[in-house]
Amino acid sequence: MSLLPYAWTKIFHVQMGYADYADALVQYGEMSPMGLLWRFMAFSPTVQFLAGLAELIAVILLLFRRSAWLGALIAALDMSVVFLLNLTFDVPVKQLSGAMALVGLILLIPNVPRVVRFALGRSVGPAVSGLIWRNRIFVRITRWVSPILAIVIIIGSGLAIGISLRWGSPGTPEEISGVYTVTASSKTTPIDGTDHTTADITQIAFGQIGSRSGKRMSVRYSDGDFQDGVYSVDGQSITVELFPVRKGAQAPVRGPSGTVEFRYSTTEDGEFSLRTEDSELTLHNDDERRFLFDRGFRWGPEAPVNR
Repeated sequence: MSLLPYAWTKIFHVQMGYADYADALVQYGEMSPMGLLWRFMAFSPTVQFLAGLAELIAVILLLFRRSAWLGALIAALDMSVVFLLNLTFDVPVKQLSGAMALVGLILLIPNVPRVVRFALGRSVGPAVSGLIWRNRIFVRITRWVSPILAIVIIIGSGLAIGISLRWGSPGTPEEISGVYTVTASSKTTPIDGTDHTTADITQIAFGQIGSRSGKRMSVRYSDGDFQDGVYSVDGQSITVELFPVRKGAQAPVRGPSGTVEFRYSTTEDGEFSLRTEDSELTLHNDDERRFLFDRGFRWGPEAPVNR
């Protein structure tokens, strides 16, 4: 039961999410170890899905008496890897993942001799009974109730989490989604919660992926400060809710520091203009900052691009 939420949220690409334009302005040295791991997993939805599937398979096998030993083995392997990642990337749930790896090993103990004999190519001997009580009435009831309950738990949890998370749907990109360098007009507008004005913005990125609460975005200022937030589009109006400027060891859940309202339009050369109060920002496509997202997949052998 403890493992199920982690399994489903990886399968639906919610725990680590997706790589998005809003991350294009984050520099390597600014990332926390956990942020580096999360972005690594987010960049490959396939890897994230398979990691969740491995955990789900362990859960399914654990919930049925005859396959519980194999579920314990897979859970112990899965959670040992997760525990190692949590230790080395400073993810806070070290104790929980370590406890789940240990529980997998404990459940496996009665079958260790059989697993060893199997690995050595010898006869594994009779199966280890998974019964905790041999009372006939208890055995008759659990023979059918237990597997039915297991199926309800697996399917029910998947439906509940999938529906609540909209099945991990990334949503539809906005017209303005992209990564841009910025040219500001001489007139400035203060940005709430910071010492900056619109004239200080040098880069801005509007993400493609989001939910009803908005899509992610980020801003880089002339003095190097980085600020992220979420935005929503209503016609030609963009509402940006910014979080505090990123400094030191901040928690991932932060309250907004201010809101900015923009009106956007397309310029003659196909780029974008943002207006707020008396100031204007002209956005220029920054192909180098979005190279990671535009690279795509290639099958054939060619010169490696490791940059």
